[in-house]
Amino acid sequence: MKRTLRICLLTVLSLVFVTLGAFLALTWYYSKTFVVNTWINGVYCTGMTVEEVNSELVRTARIPEPVIIDEQGQRWPVDLSKVDYRVDYTASLRAYLKRSGPQSWLNPEEITEKQLEAQNSWDREKLRELVMGMDWVRLAEVQSAAVEIRPGEDGEEPYILFDGKSRRLDPDKLCAYVQQCLENGIYEIEAGQGDCYTDLEYTAEDMRQKARFAQIQSFFHSNLIYDMGAEQIELGPEIMASFLRKGSDGCPMWDQEELLVSAGNIREWVEELARQYDTADTTRDFQTTEGRVVQVTYDTYGTRLDVETEVEFLTQELAYEREEPLIHRPAYLQEGFCRGLDDIGDTYIEVDMGQQHMYYYEDGECLISVDVVTGNARRRWDTPEGVNYVYNKQKNRILRGEGYATPVKYWMPVVGNVGIHDADWRREFGGEIYRTNGSHGCINTPPEVMSELYELVETGTPVVMFY
Repeated sequence: MKRTLRICLLTVLSLVFVTLGAFLALTWYYSKTFVVNTWINGVYCTGMTVEEVNSELVRTARIPEPVIIDEQGQRWPVDLSKVDYRVDYTASLRAYLKRSGPQSWLNPEEITEKQLEAQNSWDREKLRELVMGMDWVRLAEVQSAAVEIRPGEDGEEPYILFDGKSRRLDPDKLCAYVQQCLENGIYEIEAGQGDCYTDLEYTAEDMRQKARFAQIQSFFHSNLIYDMGAEQIELGPEIMASFLRKGSDGCPMWDQEELLVSAGNIREWVEELARQYDTADTTRDFQTTEGRVVQVTYDTYGTRLDVETEVEFLTQELAYEREEPLIHRPAYLQEGFCRGLDDIGDTYIEVDMGQQHMYYYEDGECLISVDVVTGNARRRWDTPEGVNYVYNKQKNRILRGEGYATPVKYWMPVVGNVGIHDADWRREFGGEIYRTNGSHGCINTPPEVMSELYELVETGTPVVMFY
């Protein structure tokens, strides 16, 4: 009996010691490793040591891609691989393991995902060298510390005021700010928010340049507009800049504090304006009613700008400042019925002598379309081609020439003694009549149509005549 009791006691004690040993062994084991169902930053960590988990987390960690944003909004990437950037989760893992406690294996949690922060480190001197070596930082170190008027670039104003005293980048402050942002996990580093810029004190010469630039800006905004008819040309900064005298650096010249304009440059601009808009004695394409494109030469009609008057006008007006825009209609030596690049416009008479037909357009609408008879081709009294105009209007006129005196009710001369008039002696118009029985050069028109045309047409109306 005693022997059986002894065996039972030894068995119980053995089980106790084995259980206690297992408990202590597991407690010790899980004081060094993570328990069941432990996931950290996407890595399954059960049974793994801090070092093993750290190695796996470091392997899968994504290295940040910081950028420095300058005051112009340009982004400058910071390549952390060049500054020995390192990621280490050891401290966070040990703290988490310690919080869990060595007995955490007794109460395993449900499967959960833990997110731990890493401790990041880098070579601070290499990071400084990287930032200091960026193009924009190096340029900031060597840029002029003066206030200067410079030619504009890339569609900017003709001139800009470069201010080397205001908002100068301090490279040392920038480097310190970049280090601070990385330590705080900030990877969009805006230099303007980090006290990285400083202002220097202006000198008397700097203030003088500021005043000159203000004078240039005032000159550029003259509020002067050229009214060319269908088009208006605003004398904006680009045109105004072309009037200035310039030095070898392309910047305006001054006489003391007076901004100098160039009479030669003003004349060049006016002459170029004339080349664009003058049509007198030129040739142009004309779209006929029938759809053909013919070349017509301006004969008596056309536009010719008065260059001398306009040069004088501009030279005087450029000296004034205005609150309200001045809309200027230029002076002409010869002015068309319609002003603009297309001075024939959409109100004109078209005489197609090849088809012996005449049209009258008013504001783009054809109001009259009629057969006519033009100059006698056999007798070489051909009606002249060209762009002319109605230079007079008369009623009940006797047309006189060598061997004839013909009364007409309506007379509209267009070039010399050639004009448009009624011809009540004709019973037929159009066709081939003009070849052998044409006029002395005038455009014979049916009387009932001529009376209507006469009332519609104004003196000065263009007349386009072609075969």
